[in-house]
Order: sequence, then C-alpha cells, then structure tokens
Amino acid sequence: MPELFYQGVLQMSASPLAQTATELLWSEVVVNRIAVIVALALLVIEIRDIILLGPSLLRGIVIWKANVELEHSVNLSRTRNTVALVCGVLFCIIADRYSLLDPSWRAAAPAGLQLALTAAVIVGFVAVRDIFYLISPLRSRTSEFACTVRHAFYNYFIQYVLLALVSTVILEAIGASAAVGRVVLTVEAALAYLIDITRTAQILSSRYGVFPTILYLCALELLPLGILILTCTR
Repeated sequence: MPELFYQGVLQMSASPLAQTATELLWSEVVVNRIAVIVALALLVIEIRDIILLGPSLLRGIVIWKANVELEHSVNLSRTRNTVALVCGVLFCIIADRYSLLDPSWRAAAPAGLQLALTAAVIVGFVAVRDIFYLISPLRSRTSEFACTVRHAFYNYFIQYVLLALVSTVILEAIGASAAVGRVVLTVEAALAYLIDITRTAQILSSRYGVFPTILYLCALELLPLGILILTCTR
C-alpha cells in the first residue's frame, strides 16, 4: 500500500503566486487624514459664528424673507460667507468619502488625488454658477436684492453640510456601508436643494412675474446643477 503514495504527482505551481493588491480604505489615505484634521480645526474655529447664524438660517427654511434680513445685516452676511467657505471644505471631504460626485475619471485616479478632484468638481460648479450670475441682470454686487438671490443658495448649503456632518458621524458610528451613506446624503441634498429653489423662487417672485422667475431659476440655478450632474455621469 505505501508504494501507491510514492507515485503521486504534485499539481502545485512551482512559482510563487503574485500577491493581489489590496485597495486602500478611504481613512488610510494620508491626504484624507490631513484634510479631516484641517477641516475639524476650521469647524471648531467657526463654531461661534455657526451658532450666531443659526436662528437666521433656520428661519430661512420656513420664511423666505429671512434671507433678505440676513443679507441686509453686513455682519451676518460676512459671517455667512466665511462659514459657507468652511462648509465647502467639509463638503469636499464628505462628498469624497461617500463618492457623491464620482465621474469615471475621478474613480480612475490614484487614491491620493481623488479628494483634490472632488474639490475641483465642486469649485467648478460654483464658478459656473457665478459666471451665469455675472452675465445676468442680477450680477450687481451692491444691490441687496441681487445679493439675496445669489447668496440664498449658501444659506441652505450651510444647513445641508451641518446636517450631512451629523449624518456622517452617525453612519460611521454604526458602521454603515458607503452605499447606504451615499443614499442618505443624496436624499438630504435633494431636500435641501428643493427648499433652496422654493425660497429663491419666492424671493424672485416678490419682484418679478411667474415667467421671469421660472427663466431666472432655470438659467441661474437649474442649469449649473444640470452641468454638474452631467459631469458626474461621464
């Protein structure tokens, strides 16, 4: 019987198998870690301003005139601009973590560059929106009405980012998958944008008729969003 085992043939490969490259987790990328630390530091610095803005921003959810009142206050409008910039940094990180803006060329880039590409997409959206406003009759930097229409978006953007930040903390704490997080954050973004469009339409309709209001919304708000969506599906 033992001689039967001596005639066996080893089928194992003679060369060592190549190790499969493991994909880095988002939190393992050094650039992402540094960005999170910087963003949290900025958030801590701006906490007092966020609390100061809170009542005005919350009133803007149900009363469109709250946006006019906020813009009328020089101190509050300047504070809003600073907080919106910090929230932009936070949104870049959240959007990159959950691939909210994920064109094919971003996904194909090295992990260390993806956050920068996400930021480039967001900056591009803001730039396109600003260009459309600059070529419109609402381009004035001194008209309170024009500034209210142009900046109302940032009032609701700040609230969305703060809500998304809380949602992100909860999602990470419960170990939710990136797909679940993407759905939650996208739904929140859609609701925030719906409120923004509704209040902006009310601001515009306070001075213009229905038809000019629809034209302004399509050209200045919906078209930049459409370009952003088209970019992220390429």
